[in-house]
Amino acid sequence: MSSGQTVAVERAPASIRKVAGASLAGATMEWYDFQLYGWLSALVFNKLFFPASDPVVGTLLAFVSFGVGFVVRPVGALVFGHIGDRIGRKATLLATLLLLGLPTVLTGLLPTYETIGIWAPILLVFFRLLQGFGLGGEFGGAALMVVEHAPQGKRGYWGTWACMGNPAGQLLSIVVVFAFVAALPEQQLLTWGWRVPYLLGVFILIAGLYLRFKVVETPAFARMKQSGGPVRMPVPTLLRRYPLTILKAFGARVADAGTWAVFIVFGISYLTTELHLAKPVALLGVALALVLQLITVPIAGRFSDRYGRKPVIMLGAVLVGLAVFPSFLLMNTANPVLVCLAFLLGFPIGVGMVFAPSGAMLPELFDARVRFTGTSVVFQLSSLAAGFVPAIAASLLLLGGGTPWLVCGFVVLLAVITGACTHFLPETYRRDLNEEY
Repeated sequence: MSSGQTVAVERAPASIRKVAGASLAGATMEWYDFQLYGWLSALVFNKLFFPASDPVVGTLLAFVSFGVGFVVRPVGALVFGHIGDRIGRKATLLATLLLLGLPTVLTGLLPTYETIGIWAPILLVFFRLLQGFGLGGEFGGAALMVVEHAPQGKRGYWGTWACMGNPAGQLLSIVVVFAFVAALPEQQLLTWGWRVPYLLGVFILIAGLYLRFKVVETPAFARMKQSGGPVRMPVPTLLRRYPLTILKAFGARVADAGTWAVFIVFGISYLTTELHLAKPVALLGVALALVLQLITVPIAGRFSDRYGRKPVIMLGAVLVGLAVFPSFLLMNTANPVLVCLAFLLGFPIGVGMVFAPSGAMLPELFDARVRFTGTSVVFQLSSLAAGFVPAIAASLLLLGGGTPWLVCGFVVLLAVITGACTHFLPETYRRDLNEEY
């Protein structure tokens, strides 16, 4: 390899802002698509795709089909991690975006049970499986694409662009779905209105594909190909070299993923079923919290560049543990203003501080030959665990006689696990992503 060729790799004509925009667009699409189903499960799908004599059964079946998307995410992480470490980051991210976007648009065109019978729920679940499978490689690839392009000393901030897709996509899905719920009579919502939020996803898909086609492969992957090439089997190599790192990194994310599930999934259910609060009030609290998280995440990313990833994550875990009891005390008032304050206090700042550095820290934990696989596996395993948290929280609510204090104690436990696991991870913010370690 001549020196001129090496310089061409190092000076790849990719603007970091363009790369970050591509990561943000894809991650927003990821969470917009995935969360749409959650909002529409009990509003629409229980009636149109899972009809039953008991409406509770229809709702249960709709929620079960929501869960299958979580189950296949680790499988997608393994498959797309392998492809991303063998073939490249860019090609893999184009594939994951298509697997997220196309099923979304097709869901918006899907005939209901009344039209095609049992094939309606079968196809709905199939599209959900495709989304979950694509989602398995989306965050890891989006984070790698921007972090491996980012300049040394600023990876924490630029890595948050992949992270911000999480609250941005969820917020967008809330706004779109409940704008249609508020604007349309129920009959129109059930007839055609529910389809529009899915069909609108085509615009995010087109924007994401346009941005991702314009970026180039990351310098770290290009150098890795020059200096020996990819490993033949990234997954066995990852498990052999980094077993403890995977476990500790998984633990470092549980306060983020678990607390998110407690507030956004269990919290809404608790407010509406136990405290009989109107659902729009709970969703307003969630929306405000997501706005605050969008502000918190990039700030926390900058702090992680200055002070290190570990101090920011550990401080975030402390804030999560301190905030959860006061948050549920405020919720128990059932006062709309205090409920919104509960959401603002409960998860956006603490969870944002735990989540923000992960966009850079997870890629920094692994060398380039297994980085896509390692980042994706850790992120999706923690997300899969979060899928079980609402059921755990509901069980603890029953054990607590209808009071949420055992649930709060569970969140404190998650915060302690995150703090401890983060403490035992290496500090990574000064690492060279082109070195093996």
